[in-house]
Amino acid sequence: MKRFFFFLATAFVLSASAQKKFDSAAYVNFNENRWEKVDFAAFTKDKPVNERLTSEEKIAGLSQCWSEAKYNFANFDLVPNLNWDSVYTAYIPRVIAAATTYDYYKVLQSFYRHLRDGHTSVTLPFAYMKKLNGILPLEIRWIENKAIVVQNTSDKKEEQRIKPGMELVAWNATPLTVYIQDSISPYLHFSTPQDSTNRIYRYELTPGSAGSIASLTFKTADGKIITQSFARKPVEKFWDRLPLFNFQILNGNIAYLQVNSFGDQKIVKVFDSLFATIAQTTALIIDVRNNGGGNGSNGFEILGCLTNKVFYTGQTALRQYRPVGRSWGAIEKGSIAEDDWKPYKNKLFSKPVVVLTGSATYSAAEDFTATFKSMKRGVVIGEPTGGSTGQPVFVNLPGGGLAAVCAKRDFFSDGTEFVGVGIQPDVLVRPSVKGIAEGKDEVLDAAKKYLQGRK
Repeated sequence: MKRFFFFLATAFVLSASAQKKFDSAAYVNFNENRWEKVDFAAFTKDKPVNERLTSEEKIAGLSQCWSEAKYNFANFDLVPNLNWDSVYTAYIPRVIAAATTYDYYKVLQSFYRHLRDGHTSVTLPFAYMKKLNGILPLEIRWIENKAIVVQNTSDKKEEQRIKPGMELVAWNATPLTVYIQDSISPYLHFSTPQDSTNRIYRYELTPGSAGSIASLTFKTADGKIITQSFARKPVEKFWDRLPLFNFQILNGNIAYLQVNSFGDQKIVKVFDSLFATIAQTTALIIDVRNNGGGNGSNGFEILGCLTNKVFYTGQTALRQYRPVGRSWGAIEKGSIAEDDWKPYKNKLFSKPVVVLTGSATYSAAEDFTATFKSMKRGVVIGEPTGGSTGQPVFVNLPGGGLAAVCAKRDFFSDGTEFVGVGIQPDVLVRPSVKGIAEGKDEVLDAAKKYLQGRK
């Protein structure tokens, strides 16, 4: 009997000593690897769309969109009356009823529209996006509460009769406002009113399949109505069709640098190569009116050549969700991060600088503008920016599309908000219909006049 108890005791000791110890590194690594990683190269590969999504797959995709926003979205405080859980419940029958995968994705886009955020969106499967390989040869902008033609790049004589300054009033015989309300607005993601109108006229209205025809109706300054059909010109990327930069020396020895994206590090090399020429000028205009963003560091590289002092690039609010906090009564502990930039290049342009902005100034271009204003290095002239920046979290969805959720909130280094508002220029200048018709760039003209007055 004693031997039996001795055996049990020995077995217990051996069993206890054989238990493994907690491996903190392995635990962290395991949880880090659980999170999905989006392969953007795979997203853009040619592959057919699954047109037979089951009801379970449709609900799963909606649930992904809901949960990713619930735990990651940085801007719920900007939509304080939104009951996100109730909206999710209401959309379950809508996604189930979607007849096609395309229809399903339009429902998901409508779902995310409730968040009113330019960096939170649903992207169609790439096979659908590839069909948007053409664009009308027209640039339309919202000016003086009208849809105004600002440029016609058609090489067809019959289409060239549509001139800058004319108002677009109908789309395929449907009043323009009705067409936009029915076909574009329900699926649009945006952060501010100016962001909404910019997206509609700059990105959503004119793309389509190359060669497809649209019948448009215009009104001239004297009230004459003209209807003209346009064929869409083929383009490689309708959303990225502007040159990366444009540089010239204006009258008065003013350097003009138009930067249309911070998404390519090449712009830093371009600026560095131009610096010797810029240094010989009397002033510098940096035009980011068409800059939709990219990598903020590329913009800070340029700003680092406009001062020899350390400057702050803004502050960032970060959500820190703690699951155990739901038991302890402290679910989230937010944090504020702040970064500075130390100029390190042997380049300093200390003469007057003006930055030009508009509603298409977005994301990293807004970080650039906010930092420029905080530096007090010069003035901003033009219109309020789009009012949306941040870092999206991307998620794969059933059928091959993507969801993006803005996961951080940026603001000025002094705490001034611009997400959901836009950065206000120091000198407000808006294009006019009359100026467009006369071929003027009134914002650029205002910048030149301002700089000439400082001599």
